[in-house]
Amino acid sequence: MAGGRTRSAATARRGGLAVFLVVTFAVTWSLWLPLLAEARSSERGTLAVVPWTFFLASIGPAAGAVAATLWTGGRRGLAAWARRVFAVRFRPVWWLAGIGMPVAYYLVGFFTAAFAHEGWPDPAAFGTTDKLPGLAWPLVGAVWLVTFGLGEETGWRGWLFPELSRRMSAFWAALLVAVVWIAWHAPAFLFNPTYQAMGAGILGWMLALVLGSFLLAWMTVGAEGSIVPVLLWHAGFDLLTAADQSAGVIASTISAIVMVQGAVCAAILWRRRRLSAQEQAAGG
Repeated sequence: MAGGRTRSAATARRGGLAVFLVVTFAVTWSLWLPLLAEARSSERGTLAVVPWTFFLASIGPAAGAVAATLWTGGRRGLAAWARRVFAVRFRPVWWLAGIGMPVAYYLVGFFTAAFAHEGWPDPAAFGTTDKLPGLAWPLVGAVWLVTFGLGEETGWRGWLFPELSRRMSAFWAALLVAVVWIAWHAPAFLFNPTYQAMGAGILGWMLALVLGSFLLAWMTVGAEGSIVPVLLWHAGFDLLTAADQSAGVIASTISAIVMVQGAVCAAILWRRRRLSAQEQAAGG
């Protein structure tokens, strides 16, 4: 009997990745697929208004992380995981990265828009979006923080990236996270007006997501596994790029900056991979 329990525990530990993927996709897609059906049945083939369930579906990766952690480590494992993921004791530079980078994006993006359009964007419209009508930008930011910030990052950088990093280098782990991240979004491209308007631009969006994964992986590694800086960054990025007034110059400028940052971070992670391989070879 004792041996049977030991084997079951080992099997549970090995099954964490499968549990994470199944729960993550099941939770999100179960909320998105009815929206897809509604969009397909409409004359326009899209949703006129994105309902609240679109935002609720962002909890999929967080649910996957909790389920996988319970599966592999039980309640004690969940408590230890939560302490690591939401730790706030890391070097101050990562607070600066999580908050400072979105502020820098704002300044560069809005100055670029002002130069291109010969006028500063309306401050009163900052951060507001028709996806969240009637909400002032602080509340819009709070929604982004607890939905596609907390909901996604708890799973992607909080659980999946560290789990893959135990099996491979951070470079390849970040790349695989990006692949899963892209696939997770798939149904939204069939009903969300913003995504549908991309057209061929979806290829650029996919590249941006890959490079963004490298940037956020670099931040997670720097913060010693805490996702707090990543949460702040993600919420700030969404607040800026998803705003109605950001469509066009502002969003494209910010995305370009992030892609450059992501490419640099990919090079850093790749170099670390090579150095680690060289150290292992020297040690052998």
